Amino acid sequence: MANRERKHQVIVYLSDDEMRLLEQRCELNKMNKSQVIRDLIIFGFNYYVDYGNLNKTIEELNAIGKNINQIAAKANKTNNIYKSDIETLQKDMKEIWQSLRSMLSTRRFRKQ
Repeated sequence: MANRERKHQVIVYLSDDEMRLLEQRCELNKMNKSQVIRDLIIFGFNYYVDYGNLNKTIEELNAIGKNINQIAAKANKTNNIYKSDIETLQKDMKEIWQSLRSMLSTRRFRKQ
């Protein structure tokens, strides 16, 4: 046997209905049967969470952060903005990221 982390094989017999349910979970979660079963064993449940909107939010936040950095660079170059304004923007951005990280820390992630 190859040098594997998971060395133990389990054979399980399922009824047609149970197999259909397992296949539905696999399709919904975009996971294979082994991954779904491991989730059920490790976590006691298996559910699908669509992080698509969250990924869009992160992209938008990155864009905002880049804009703030561009404004700060130009302001520092031309001296046409107050340092306190830049610090306020940076503080607000930091709070948004902290809020997002806090929300994400309560969710279970899986590689996709």
